[in-house]
Amino acid sequence: MRKLLSAFIIILVLHTTYYDLTTGTLATYKPASTTVVSDPANQKQPYITYKVNAGDTVLSIVEKTNGSIPVSIDTVVDDFKQLNGISPTHIQIGEQYKVPSYKDVESQ
Repeated sequence: MRKLLSAFIIILVLHTTYYDLTTGTLATYKPASTTVVSDPANQKQPYITYKVNAGDTVLSIVEKTNGSIPVSIDTVVDDFKQLNGISPTHIQIGEQYKVPSYKDVESQ
């Protein structure tokens, strides 16, 4: 009986590992269609409208939309606060936010 239980547990672990590696249990990233918009009230900072998914942070969104973070983190946080009026720590899944676009900025 002990051998049967051990064999069952091993098969279960192998099946779970195989399923996780082939199919996966996490959602895959699907980039949202984004467009760069110039805000008439704030002509200095172009932005991209982005819908937040589970696991996103403001910095990860800036990396996804710009390829990298070419400015300091403090600059990203300040620009995000200026565009949206809230702190980056208060973003909500499913909501759309204006994310600063740094396409024309050279890396530091």
